[in-house]
Amino acid sequence: MKGRCGAVNEKQTRFCEEFVKCDSAAEAYRRAGYKASSAKSAANSASRLLENDGIKAKIRELRKQVECEKILDAQQRRILLSEIANAKGQDAVRAIDVMNKMDGLYISKTQLSGADGGPLVFAWEGEQNA
Repeated sequence: MKGRCGAVNEKQTRFCEEFVKCDSAAEAYRRAGYKASSAKSAANSASRLLENDGIKAKIRELRKQVECEKILDAQQRRILLSEIANAKGQDAVRAIDVMNKMDGLYISKTQLSGADGGPLVFAWEGEQNA
């Protein structure tokens, strides 16, 4: 199996899914429905499966998918913040504040001035002032 590539079969896919869930090759091997005479045998067989290029790729794909599912998109954040805001209380005020910032409803105004309150003078490194 070492270095083999290609599509993984149904049982191998279950192994990959279980491995991503529990991060134990021997446990994933058992949960996927593979049979082994001992725990050591299961660990050895699972280790061989992990050397398969197709299985490695499937595990990478599943891990990436899990990570993406953990991240809330803008719409999910708005829904969550809306639920918190509707619950009232101290957290509601903070949730509304965060949503207002997300929507750009606050405008920050900053006044800048140069030395001694004079105008700003911009110069780039190496530039000669006239």
